[in-house]
Amino acid sequence: MRSFCMTFVLSCFLAFFAYGQENEKKNDITIYFGPSHLIRQDLIFSPMVHRDMTFPAFGIDYSRWGKFYQKIGIQYTGFDPMVAEPFTFIFDGEGENAYPHYFTFIDLDYLLGKEKKLDGKSSFTYGGMFGSKVQVLNYVYGRISSFGYFASFGLGGFGQYRYRLGEKSTLTAGLQLPVFSWVARSPYLVNDDEFIDNISSHSGLKTFMAFIGDGQFATLNRIQYFDFDLTYDLELNPRWKFGVRYWFEFIHFSKPRPLTSFRNSLQFQATYSF
Repeated sequence: MRSFCMTFVLSCFLAFFAYGQENEKKNDITIYFGPSHLIRQDLIFSPMVHRDMTFPAFGIDYSRWGKFYQKIGIQYTGFDPMVAEPFTFIFDGEGENAYPHYFTFIDLDYLLGKEKKLDGKSSFTYGGMFGSKVQVLNYVYGRISSFGYFASFGLGGFGQYRYRLGEKSTLTAGLQLPVFSWVARSPYLVNDDEFIDNISSHSGLKTFMAFIGDGQFATLNRIQYFDFDLTYDLELNPRWKFGVRYWFEFIHFSKPRPLTSFRNSLQFQATYSF
């Protein structure tokens, strides 16, 4: 599943990169990394609140400024939360160490919009967005483990307000809000008959597509989630700029049991313009 997601995302990124090169417009490639903090409760699996800090979370964005503004980006984060302290349990008369859970998060976003100049120092970019969040969840309970998943594919809107603080520094605030989503999530019983049938192919791609096919259409009354970011950039020369970004993600999904997730990231980034 992970290899399929990465192949798909990289193919999309390369396609947009090639498109940008064919047009004499401003193009930006941004690479970023930094620590990320997760607070997550999924009542399908546990009433416990899982918390973890990880480093590094990292990603890459490609932006094109022309008649329209376009941006495609991918972000990867891995967490290994553990509710209790590491402990040893006995199995077949031998001591074994308990391992933490492991969560893999992959985010893919595409934005398409227009930039409007407000005055000599500020501008507002707005338009439509497609966002996907794929989360692979491995819950480990001593010698027993459970596999879970969450995936959302949403359409909605975005807005970015950009303000030039000085000749070479810029502050940008952005918000992405999906309105219509296709959401796939682990069943209420974790491993029901349909889940077992989905994994019977033993193929990562077929299993992933089966999980997605079992999803459901949802709007804001069922799922509420958004991404917010605040970025400071310092331009070193016409080609390079460096910056720091705070990124916040919120997810709440009510069916079949509530899921609530908060993710915070502090990201250091470098942008190359061409």
